[in-house]
Amino acid sequence: MRILRILLAIVVACALFAVIGITILFYWFSRNLPDVDRLAHYKPPAATRVFDLQGHLLAEYADEFRIVVPMDEIPKRLIQAFLAAEDQQFYEHPGINPARILAAAIADLRAGRPVQGGSTITQQLAKNLFLTPERSLARKIREAILAWKIERRFSKNHILWLYLNHIYLGRGAYGVAAAAWRYFGKPLSELTLAECAMLAGLPKAPSKYAPHKHPKAALARRNTVLRLMAEAGFISRKEAEAAMREPLHVLPVPFSSRMNNAYGDKVYRLLAARFGEVRVRRGGLVVFVPYRENDEEAARRAVRQGVLAIEERTPYRYPEHLDTEAQAQWLAEAAKHAPDEPPGPLELRQALVRKVERDALVVTDGKHRWRIPIPDWRWETPSEDKRREDPARYARPRHWTPGDLVWIRGDGKGGVRLTQRTDLQAALYAVDLTTGYPLARVGGFDFTFRGFDRVNASRQPGSAMKPFLYATALDAGWTPASILIDAPLVFENPELGDFWRPENYSGRFAGPVTLRNALEHSRNLASVRLLMDLGPRRFVQALARNYAFTRRFEPQLALALGVSEVSLEELVHSYLVFASGGLRWQPTWITEVDDREGHVLLRGVPGIRCAACHGEEKLAGISPTMRPAERTLDRVTSFLITNLMRGVIERGTGRRARALGRPAAGKTGTTNDQADAWFVGFTPEVLTGVWVGRDRHDPIGPHETGAHAALPIWLTAMQAFHRNRPVRDFTPPTGIEWAPIDQATGKLATPESKDVVLEAFRAGTAPREESGARAPLP
Repeated sequence: MRILRILLAIVVACALFAVIGITILFYWFSRNLPDVDRLAHYKPPAATRVFDLQGHLLAEYADEFRIVVPMDEIPKRLIQAFLAAEDQQFYEHPGINPARILAAAIADLRAGRPVQGGSTITQQLAKNLFLTPERSLARKIREAILAWKIERRFSKNHILWLYLNHIYLGRGAYGVAAAAWRYFGKPLSELTLAECAMLAGLPKAPSKYAPHKHPKAALARRNTVLRLMAEAGFISRKEAEAAMREPLHVLPVPFSSRMNNAYGDKVYRLLAARFGEVRVRRGGLVVFVPYRENDEEAARRAVRQGVLAIEERTPYRYPEHLDTEAQAQWLAEAAKHAPDEPPGPLELRQALVRKVERDALVVTDGKHRWRIPIPDWRWETPSEDKRREDPARYARPRHWTPGDLVWIRGDGKGGVRLTQRTDLQAALYAVDLTTGYPLARVGGFDFTFRGFDRVNASRQPGSAMKPFLYATALDAGWTPASILIDAPLVFENPELGDFWRPENYSGRFAGPVTLRNALEHSRNLASVRLLMDLGPRRFVQALARNYAFTRRFEPQLALALGVSEVSLEELVHSYLVFASGGLRWQPTWITEVDDREGHVLLRGVPGIRCAACHGEEKLAGISPTMRPAERTLDRVTSFLITNLMRGVIERGTGRRARALGRPAAGKTGTTNDQADAWFVGFTPEVLTGVWVGRDRHDPIGPHETGAHAALPIWLTAMQAFHRNRPVRDFTPPTGIEWAPIDQATGKLATPESKDVVLEAFRAGTAPREESGARAPLP
């Protein structure tokens, strides 16, 4: 009996010491643990998703790609799959499962390494949210304590909701909703039983069981989960067997942004400026934009086509030459990486010249071999600096030889043609005048997201600035028939001890010309004289008051020639005043932004369509583009300058644009040495601006003016933009009168007049005197 009492006392003492030890351990390891109460208000980082107005996903911005969904939107079969695979006693244990921990420990001891996890879903959640992934006993104890606290504080369903939205499932996806999109390209509601099982098999080892990398292992793991679901009674054995027979269909690559371009870059920058970059990348915003992929792609193709056409008109630059050993190395590498398909017409690819025949080059990209007719291409004359930098290259003959590394592109017929790698750049920006939305934005020949967007680059606009000068003159009382003198001018510059002699591009002078003629033919000297009469200060004030320029212009006569730098974006937004009947406004890039709960944070309505905009509605944030357009130019002046710019296309420097086959107005622009080429033009439906140049401000090439370099890009893009649009004409406002004008004199035409234009005037300002016998201008 005494022995029994002693044994009992020992047992009680051991139990007491165990309780005391466990209590001490509990409080010791509980020190500095995070407060689990934070989970009551926890919002996991979520991806911002961008959709077009039809609801198609365009882009995602995220540090962690996660789509947070409420518990009632997670399919029952998916929940059951995770419970079967990860924690079948989830609704029964208090956060830790001693029996499972013991079984896992025994399995690990037998294997001599960790082979089985014993963590419950709650423990996994505690580790992922609060702890590091280190493998240690101390971390496991802290994990168990946190799991117990979480279970005491929150319901099982809340814990499961946190787990299913937080867990990493591979391929950059956090949470089940994100994984459904990344692996299958579908929402949770469309997942099959087999797909649910595959996702549930990933937490154990997302990389090992990744279906796009290891399909056999993924299938085996999926089938294991299906068997566990059947054993747990979640599904029947027949359902499990049917799901096991389902083939594995996984997206070959995860979702790729459809707005990885200057348009998408602009949207991202606007969002970051409005909400902060952290919220954009972690806040789960839902964004709607008026993006039209076909128009953006048409603009991108127009830019690349135009740049390559210019490049192939410039002298051929000496290619790099490889010796025999280097050729072998190049061919070995090219064979590994060359695409299976030939290059497209706008795709540049490097190739090696293998043989030079009398009239053809035989080239290879490592996989394909082509015979290219030798083009009639003038070779460059290298400068002395180039010769000094690379004497070996420029000492060679001025023709191709075997071993030359050249650039090719597709010819559209299954073959290839010779081209050049280009450092020439172009930018395009288009606005839909009927909707008030941006139509396309191309930031460069090969622009990439977050790159240098040349739509924002400041460059001299040349004669593309002249319409603002002529509109200011029309507003001040000049008429389209007013006479200007196109004759030589010389200005002394006392500060520099030099003279400024502006010249026309052609080097010739036309004498007395009408305002229309001066703008149509971009006569520099007549424009300088117009600014002299108008006054530079008055013009500068009009630029600041009426248009969208953000910089301050100095009142100088050279403004008439566009010497002050502006961006293509500013220029297009300023031309919108002409194209919109005198209204100043900016396009709406973002139509709506919602938070993750669906509350509207921002709504945008184009100013051109906005009357009272939001009326009585009160929103958390109002986009500046919900402000109504502001009238800065009267309708008559706006129509008159538009009508003059129609003449630029019909008879002047923009004649190439007549190929559009519908009413259009526009203006060319070229700077000194052809460093910048511009064309900005519009129809009643679309306004598009194009800039072409080099980032280093080097010349584009001989005779590469706005009409020759920029206008073809504009034309190609505008033809695509207007496909299936009805032909519309510009509508004159009230207050316009018409009269036939003799362009030689600016007076009413007579039967003897040779050059007659039916001219628009502000009512009451048309000339009343008929033209005399003066001979027409040359």
